Amino acid sequence: MLQRIPLIVATATLLALGLLSLLSYIAWFWPVELLTHFRVQYFISSLIVSSVLVILWRTHHLKSKILILAALLLVELNGIEVIPWYLPHPQQVVGKAAKPIRILSFNLNIQNNSDNEVIKLVRKNHPDVALFIEVDQDAVENLKAGLKDTLPYSFRSPGGGLALLSRFSIQQAKGDNFNGKGGHNLLATIEVDKEPIQLIGTHPLVPVKRQTFHSRNRQLAALSDYIRGVNQPLILVGDFNLTPWSPYYRRFINKTSLHNTRLGFGILPSWPRPATHVHFPSWLIPLVNISIDHCLVSKHFSVARIYTGGNANSDHASLVTDLVLR
Repeated sequence: MLQRIPLIVATATLLALGLLSLLSYIAWFWPVELLTHFRVQYFISSLIVSSVLVILWRTHHLKSKILILAALLLVELNGIEVIPWYLPHPQQVVGKAAKPIRILSFNLNIQNNSDNEVIKLVRKNHPDVALFIEVDQDAVENLKAGLKDTLPYSFRSPGGGLALLSRFSIQQAKGDNFNGKGGHNLLATIEVDKEPIQLIGTHPLVPVKRQTFHSRNRQLAALSDYIRGVNQPLILVGDFNLTPWSPYYRRFINKTSLHNTRLGFGILPSWPRPATHVHFPSWLIPLVNISIDHCLVSKHFSVARIYTGGNANSDHASLVTDLVLR
């Protein structure tokens, strides 16, 4: 019986990991869809399990070659979803970029009162355009006052806790819920070298409840319908509460043909981060880090750089992207 324990444990582990890894393709329903967001964790786990099984097999504690093959197939299944994010992409800038447009997207968290830290973070990263999420009127006024010399143009959406500060003039700006179908979004047109660029800021609800799950998905659907009618350079940024391994993300990208600026630069997880209002155990935070803040762009842009910046006591990292208008 003792000799069968490694076989039983290995089989159960592979079955659980295999099921979790396959969910990304079929989990259209709540709450199972929440499990699709940890693809990187599944990839790392499958590597560890495969290594352990190979060691057990080589030391004659495990005789089943089928389990080894299954483990390696599991590594491959997860690897094809993770590794391409680190490979070169045609929309990456090769060489030094001329006059990139730097976009900063940052969910401050409505409980975060560290406005001065946020201002320091923004100044350190020198963005041309900054989208702030989960900000109230007081926070916006503090940000405008602290950044007026570098980001003189501003717009605060009348709902949804979204605000835009820009070095470029804002030609048009409004809040829009797409006739009640799409939550709240900030739509603005900025002018860069006399070229109008549409910028959309968004923040769908956290899908931890059935109703907020459906609300997030309706907002993504309404956004995709709107974006398909846009015929100018477009930047979509925000906290999507969605990772690239959700079937709803795949559908959104397929419908809009937008490019995730992370491609070629890595996974860059952005949530969670330690903060005074976050109650995750400190040891758990690095284990559950996922990529839910995104910058998506139309084919008019190349990407020179993208990175996660500081968090200024927010539970999100800031996301900074350097774009080049083709």
